[in-house]
Amino acid sequence: MLRTTTFNRNLWQLNSFESISYDKENLLLYIHCFDGITLQFHSITEDILFALILEKQKEKFIDERLKPNHLCEKINA
Repeated sequence: MLRTTTFNRNLWQLNSFESISYDKENLLLYIHCFDGITLQFHSITEDILFALILEKQKEKFIDERLKPNHLCEKINA
């Protein structure tokens, strides 16, 4: 089951996305970007997901922790 969370862009100072979806069974994280692209990250455990949700600098977390360490595919929405 895919669950989606939408963040307040202004509160979190987000410039590239405002919503994410998570597939717990397949350990897939989807980041829905403003440019119409969705980034699909593989092997994302719940602890990593919760770290992203709680992180104040979400875009930095994605660039520094997710992209270098997890397979990422671009999906056209």
